[in-house]
Amino acid sequence: MNTCGDEPLVALGAIDDPGSTTVDIANPGRPIPLMIVRHAGKVFGYLNICPHLGTPLDWNPGAVLDRERRSIICATHGARFRIHDGQCISGPCFGDRLTAIPLCVQAGVIFLAQTRTSSDSDD
Repeated sequence: MNTCGDEPLVALGAIDDPGSTTVDIANPGRPIPLMIVRHAGKVFGYLNICPHLGTPLDWNPGAVLDRERRSIICATHGARFRIHDGQCISGPCFGDRLTAIPLCVQAGVIFLAQTRTSSDSDD
């Protein structure tokens, strides 16, 4: 079961459909770069790190989609990734995947999702 975390990332309405944005998640020592893609009424989260070179994918701040807004594209070397699963479909990292980050939408706001098991309690 997924529940929403405590810290809002971005308002859903701030991202076009299709569209994208990038945010940094607070983390001790170094922020974690995250990309959020909105497509066909759904949101997808991935680390904003290319599996080939470890560079950010955005070619302009927050822009990770190709011109047709059908694929995620790496600004460094043009690798293309499917939006719905992060699978590389062309480029030097063909077959690799982006690292998925589960998201949750609540009341028009996007959060990180927290996976809960039946043994978790709400103490």
